[in-house]
Amino acid sequence: MASLQGSSVQSDLRIVIIGNAGDEKNKVVKSVLNCENPTGEKVGLCTLHQCEHEGRRISVVEAPGWDKVSTQQSAENMKEEVERSVSLCPPGPHALLLVIPVRISEEPSPNDITAAQMHMELLSERVWKHTILLFACEEGVRDFNIQSYFQKAKKILDKCKGKACVLESHSKISELFTKIEDLMEENCGDVFLPQVYYELIQRKTGSLRFRRGSLQKNPPNMTKNKPHLALLFILIIWVTMMAIASFIAVPRSELGLHRDLVWGVCTAVILFVLAVFLAVYLHSKENRMKKKRHKTKSRLKT
Repeated sequence: MASLQGSSVQSDLRIVIIGNAGDEKNKVVKSVLNCENPTGEKVGLCTLHQCEHEGRRISVVEAPGWDKVSTQQSAENMKEEVERSVSLCPPGPHALLLVIPVRISEEPSPNDITAAQMHMELLSERVWKHTILLFACEEGVRDFNIQSYFQKAKKILDKCKGKACVLESHSKISELFTKIEDLMEENCGDVFLPQVYYELIQRKTGSLRFRRGSLQKNPPNMTKNKPHLALLFILIIWVTMMAIASFIAVPRSELGLHRDLVWGVCTAVILFVLAVFLAVYLHSKENRMKKKRHKTKSRLKT
């Protein structure tokens, strides 16, 4: 297997190979694994291969191929297997190789190209960002044969933004790995997430955005109770100062007679202030609860 060089090389590489049934797809699997007789783990109709190369773990999932018979099978069954292929290498593959066999004796029909596109899009439109169109050539194929396939597959090429590779022999496998590394660098190391995980992340991020937007529109008022506290504080200070002034103004000989009266008045004023403050606070709290219940009912109606 070709060595994968560069400081951006990750510790593992996950690849899913998709294509119609035939020898060409099997040859691609063997070339990527650098093994003539690969033995993998069968999971459903998919096959998981794993190996190591120069300390790098490589996982290759071979998705079930399709033919004229399988394309008429239940769309749900086919979707289940295709989705399984990307879930067998968590958290997701770095690259998906869509294998298009290039033969001397025939050209791809529109149905072949449509079937390839249909199977890929079972994974959602997001898949094209991580897809490389791989033209697997049989021996003896000439340039004009390859160009013909390029023209027939133009729609798919446009979807994956021209990311393609021509594999004419095992010796060209290094070019494929270079394309995979370029793809990973272009995607900043991001992998293709299976749809179920992608939707879960979207729901969570959507919820966070909603909460953030709600806070920005209606920020919590951290100072709404401060005016009441300030008023209470001012009144208490005023009452205290009045009491002190009364003590100072009263002669010492009469202090004993007026002491009980002054403290009684001060206590009454303080209790009155506290009662007013408590009433205002409870009224404000009740209004906030009413507004909150009203907002909740409005959301439930919508």
